[in-house]
Amino acid sequence: MALAMATPWLHPRTRVYYLRRRVPDDLKAALGRGEVRRSLGTRDPKEAKRLFAEALAELEAQWANLRGGARTLTEREAHILAASIGEKFVAHYHDYPSRQDLWDVEAGEGLFSTPPPILQPGETVVDFLNKKLDPLLNVRADMRAWCEQAADGKLARDGLRVDPDSRLELVRAIARAMQMGALQLRDMSQGRWTPVADKKVSSAKSAATKNPKAHELILSRASGEVVQLEALIEGWLRERQPAAKTAYVFPRVVREFIAFNGRGDATSMTEDDIVRWKDSLLQQGLRGTTIRNGKIGPLKTILQWGVDNKKIATNVARGIKVTTKARAADRKRDSTEDEVKQILAAATEAHDSVRRWVPWLCAYTGARVAEICQLRKEDVYADSMIHVIAIRPEAGSLKNENSERTIPVHPNLIAQGFLEFVASAKPGPLFTELPPDRFGSRGGNGSKVLGRWIRSLGMVDPRMQPNHGWRHRFSTLSRDKGLREDVTIYMLGRQKSVSGAYGGYGLPMLLEQISRIP
Repeated sequence: MALAMATPWLHPRTRVYYLRRRVPDDLKAALGRGEVRRSLGTRDPKEAKRLFAEALAELEAQWANLRGGARTLTEREAHILAASIGEKFVAHYHDYPSRQDLWDVEAGEGLFSTPPPILQPGETVVDFLNKKLDPLLNVRADMRAWCEQAADGKLARDGLRVDPDSRLELVRAIARAMQMGALQLRDMSQGRWTPVADKKVSSAKSAATKNPKAHELILSRASGEVVQLEALIEGWLRERQPAAKTAYVFPRVVREFIAFNGRGDATSMTEDDIVRWKDSLLQQGLRGTTIRNGKIGPLKTILQWGVDNKKIATNVARGIKVTTKARAADRKRDSTEDEVKQILAAATEAHDSVRRWVPWLCAYTGARVAEICQLRKEDVYADSMIHVIAIRPEAGSLKNENSERTIPVHPNLIAQGFLEFVASAKPGPLFTELPPDRFGSRGGNGSKVLGRWIRSLGMVDPRMQPNHGWRHRFSTLSRDKGLREDVTIYMLGRQKSVSGAYGGYGLPMLLEQISRIP
C-alpha cells in the first residue's frame, strides 16, 4: 500500500504531524530508501497543513532535480540558492546579534580572493613566517571548508547534481551571503539595526501625512527596527495558507529579489531597488507580463501583507509598473469550429482516458483543464435523478472560492458513455494515467499532455490556446444560445456579483440551460 499522502500524517504516539511519501521506484537507488518521513515539528493541525505544503513542495522539487541529472548553475542561480543560507544565519542570531561566533568578518573579506602566501625570491623562511604568513590562514581554511559543507548539504537537500565549476560557484556565493549576513549582525549588535537615510525618513513621514494611522509605525521603523522579508513570507504563509504551488512560487520569487538586492530587510527597501530589479529582468529577456505578474506581483503581495498587518509602513512595489506594448501577434485567439471538430474527433478515437474524455468534458462544462484532470469517481453522481459533476477542493486545489460548483452532465456526454467510464473506474482519481506534479496536482501534467497532443494534430499556431480556449468557447456558445449570464458565470466558476453570492441554483434549471450547448 502506498504511503504517499495528500495530507499530514499524525504520529499515533507523539501526536506530532509528519510528511510521509513513498519514494518513486526510479529514485530508490539514488536515495537509498523506500520512504521519506519528515517531522513537521507541530501538533497544531492548521500549522501542520501549512508546513506540509512547504515540505511537500521542497521534496517534489528535490525529486525533480534528481531526475534531471547533472546540470550547470549560473551565477544568478548560485546566489538564489545561497540566499536562504544567509537568511537563516541572520535569523538564528537576530535577537542576540553580539553572540554571533560562526563567521569571522575580517577573515570573510575576500575569502576566496586572498592569494595563498608565496616565498619571494631572496626572502628567508624566518622573514616569510614573520611578515608574510596570513595570521588568519587557518581561520580562512576552516571557513572555506564550512562553505563547501554547506554547499554540499544544500545540493543534497534540493536534489541537485552539478558540475565541479557550479559547485565552486555555489561555495563562493554562500561565502558572500554569509559575509553580508555577518556584517548586518555586527551593525545590529552596535545598535545600527537599519541604515535609514534622512531622505528615506522624510519620504516615510510624507507617507504618514496621507495615512495618519501609520505615523507610530513609521517612527518605530525610522528608529531602526528591522523587519526581514523572510518574516513577512512566514507570516503570509501562516495566515493565507495558499495552495501548494503558490506556497512554493511566491517565496521563491521573493528570495530571488533578496539575492539580487543583496539584503533581506523589508524596511530599508526603496522603489529604486524594485526598478533596478525590473530593469535586470528586462535585460534578461523576460516578457513584461511575466515580470509584472510572475515577479513583481508576488513581491507586492508579500509586502502588502506586511503593510496590512502593521509590520512595515509602505509597499514600495505597489507603484512600480511594467509598461509593454501589446502586439497583435501575441494576442491569443479562440479555436475555430474546424479546429474544435478536429480535436473532438481525435478525442473520440483516443484509447487513453485523458485524451478521450478531458477535451469533451471541457467543451461541455467550461471547466478548467486542471479541474477536470483531478476529478474523482465520487465527484460524478446522481442527485434527484440528475447526473452531475461536482468540482470540489477535496479533489485538488481550486483557483478561488467561486470555483467550487456542481454542473449537470450534458446529455451528449451521457450518450457517449461517460457515465459507463465513471462506473468502471476504481474509487479515487478518474485519470490515473496522470501522475501528480510536484505540488500534488494532476492538472499541471494534464495541461502539458493535452497541449502537446493537440499541437501534434497540426495546430501549431502559438496564438491558439489548446486548453484554456475551451472556456472562451463555452462563453461564446452560452451567449449565442441564450444562457443566462449569471448561470454562465456560475458554470465557469468565476467571480460572482454581490447579489449573485446569495443562494444557489436548482439542478433542473442548470440542466435545461447547459443542454442548450449543441
